[in-house]
Amino acid sequence: MTKVFYGLLLANMMIGSVFASETPEKLFDNYLSDFNAQDTMKIERNFSFPLVFIQNGKKSILNDVSAFLNFDKIKETGWNRSAINSLTLLFEKTNSAIAQMNFSRINNAGNVYLQTDGNYILTKENGQWYISGIMIDTDIPLGTDYD
Repeated sequence: MTKVFYGLLLANMMIGSVFASETPEKLFDNYLSDFNAQDTMKIERNFSFPLVFIQNGKKSILNDVSAFLNFDKIKETGWNRSAINSLTLLFEKTNSAIAQMNFSRINNAGNVYLQTDGNYILTKENGQWYISGIMIDTDIPLGTDYD
């Protein structure tokens, strides 16, 4: 029984370190990889909840990713994957940062059909960076009522 416990503990520590975001840049790499995998449970590990979410001035406090992302409906817009075009850290302190990510949505043919900026509030907790707020001032389809 002790071996099983230590085995699970070791496996958990290894999995946690694989997805650790020790820098804001690594956080966005992880986030986009998880987003493209279309797995809301994986996506949520990049966030600190509650999340402040603002799209076109509509403000919400959310407790999970599924409240603002629906991949079935996003795919109906032609989406196949997303790509980071640029990432700019506008402000970074020891435990907080503001970043702007310019990203594209790409369809099945490999063509960019949407490009926009997202602004992100980041917080550092237990040595790891997380997204604590998102502000997008465009009508980017998210597959929910926020569109």
